[in-house]
Amino acid sequence: MAEQAVTRETTAAGAQKRTTAARRPRAALILVILSGVFTLYIPVQLYWLAFVPGSFAFIGLLFGGLILACGVIGWWIPQYVRLLGGFTIVLSLLSLIGALGGMLIGMLLGLVGGALCIAWDRVLEMDKGAGRDR
Repeated sequence: MAEQAVTRETTAAGAQKRTTAARRPRAALILVILSGVFTLYIPVQLYWLAFVPGSFAFIGLLFGGLILACGVIGWWIPQYVRLLGGFTIVLSLLSLIGALGGMLIGMLLGLVGGALCIAWDRVLEMDKGAGRDR
């Protein structure tokens, strides 16, 4: 339910067209994207303070943007979901310093989403999909 299969068909002109959506851990990536949004919320509200010397608001913008980027890149390139899940966990823990962990909600969503990304097994899911075609 959380993944979709990908099949590509070659047309007569030789171009490939996508018939279904790519196989990816949708629930995990949605949690990671929400984590990035929550983590960005506080630094965006304090943008006027971001470049004051000694302020951690810039670090919050950086961590929130990187978490959001991990979710979006994982959606586009599912082959790197496990690596991006590890980055998400590290950045979520570090966001506690720069952005109060996105009101702690963003940090928890990032930890759960990152753990689900790491736990996702693409080969196992592909084998399940192959069994349905028979």
